Amino acid sequence: MSSLREKAHEIVDRISERKLAEIIDFLEYLKIKEEVEATNEILNDKKMVESIQKGLIQSKNNELVDLENIREDV
Repeated sequence: MSSLREKAHEIVDRISERKLAEIIDFLEYLKIKEEVEATNEILNDKKMVESIQKGLIQSKNNELVDLENIREDV
């Protein structure tokens, strides 16, 4: 059995050009919806938001450590 992506490609290959525009619009909608859901999931995680805010403050204050420096110390 073929994968879902392969099946989608097979179906799209048989759809008229006129309908492809509608399909693309719907796929873009689904992509944006998924991105918004992922963003909301992060924003609803208090620990994650606090960690991001802490990192932004550290970045603003030039308190970040270079990854290469950490590798040298390991």
